[in-house]
Amino acid sequence: MNTHKLQKANILIVDNQIDSLKLLSKILEEQDYQVRQAIDGEMALIAVNTEIPDLIILGINLDKVDGYQVCEKIKKQEKMSDIPIIFLSNFDDYGQKIKALQMGAIDYIIKPYQQKEFLARVNNQINLSLKTQQLKETNHNLEQKLKLIEVSQQFNQKIPLESYLLYEAIAATNNSIVITDATASDYPIIYVNPGFETMTGYSLEEVTGKNCRFLQESDRQQPQLEEIRHCLQQGQPCHVTLRNYRKDGSLFWNEMSLSPIKDESGKIIYYLAVQTDVTDKKRANKEQQRYEASLQKMNRELHELNRKLYRLANMDGLTEVANRRCFDETLEQEWRRLSREKKPLSLILGDIDYFKRYNDNYGHLGGDDCLKKVAATIAKAALRPADLVARYGGEEFAVILPDTPYEGAKQVAQRILESLRRLRIPHQVSDVQPYVTMSLGVGTINPSLETKATCFVDQVDEALFEAKKQGRDRFKGVDKQTS
Repeated sequence: MNTHKLQKANILIVDNQIDSLKLLSKILEEQDYQVRQAIDGEMALIAVNTEIPDLIILGINLDKVDGYQVCEKIKKQEKMSDIPIIFLSNFDDYGQKIKALQMGAIDYIIKPYQQKEFLARVNNQINLSLKTQQLKETNHNLEQKLKLIEVSQQFNQKIPLESYLLYEAIAATNNSIVITDATASDYPIIYVNPGFETMTGYSLEEVTGKNCRFLQESDRQQPQLEEIRHCLQQGQPCHVTLRNYRKDGSLFWNEMSLSPIKDESGKIIYYLAVQTDVTDKKRANKEQQRYEASLQKMNRELHELNRKLYRLANMDGLTEVANRRCFDETLEQEWRRLSREKKPLSLILGDIDYFKRYNDNYGHLGGDDCLKKVAATIAKAALRPADLVARYGGEEFAVILPDTPYEGAKQVAQRILESLRRLRIPHQVSDVQPYVTMSLGVGTINPSLETKATCFVDQVDEALFEAKKQGRDRFKGVDKQTS
């Protein structure tokens, strides 16, 4: 468990409700916690096995493996049984609460939750967890010191304490210790410690006199074996990771450090091999890769979902230009920004001439097709990425032109009119031309926080009305720039 400072505590949040997951992560990350996420029970178990967290915030109703099963699997593992778990629930259900506590949870939070209360509960459990860990470490150190004193008193001066400690260390280590005779052919084994017997299932009597290659059985096509042979020939130490097999035939990954031991004359008389079972580490690395791949997939899906939601919220479904909501928000943002930067803002409002007649004559499907073509034409005329083309109303369109003077806005308006004329969408019931035309209002202003953007929109709308009044298929402008 993580024993760093409070702000470095590692917290795993497991919840299949994405909004809740993102909110809790944001709250905890703002408090400098290290936060990991999982959206289902299976991903949660992978994350816990990859790196043991200091605290788990666990939803109950999860996909694949529910929260109770996740809690039960964690609590059954000795190395994870002390992880504090706080359950999250959508309902204040007495039965759920009792079941969660019986499963080993230390707290139970009901949604919706207050941020201060939530942080207080998390901070309290992290503090308790770290203090418990410190107390265990202190007790372990005291026990070791007491054992050393008892051993020293028992043996007194019969054997040197250093020799006894060395023997005890070799016997007690979980690592495998193997000593081979370097003076004999084929480097036969002359000693293995109890750790070797536990790791492989072979006793000292079974392996004495054998070469260590028997641990690879028929799995001899490993480049690391050639590396070992080379180091033996050169009398050099080496460090490799091998695939070995236990007495029962099961595979385990063995990380081995091989060191030569020399006599007083410098001759190598033994080789000492310290072996570590890194199977769990290998598995954890694979599971971490799987977890990271799953997390990357989830992030890609979330990104795509957010992109689609943004499009749905800000795009007009028929014409595929911005909708009125997006227009209002963008105009307000640009108004404030250009007010600060003292730069001009231009706006074009356009209306398709006699569009009601067009709909009546060509039908609503024909009208929809006309709106799509007009929107695409306007979008091509607005050349810069910062310009926004929006469907303002039924047959009305708007173009926001940030940091654009009046002359530039007039050029855009002229391009729109000329492009529509070249397009020549038939409009036999128009009083202007036998094809679709537009009337435009053009305006430019230096925004000020003392005035509202809607007032400027009204002024441009008046210019549009004047264009219609003067015969349509034209633009009229209003320049409100101040020096």
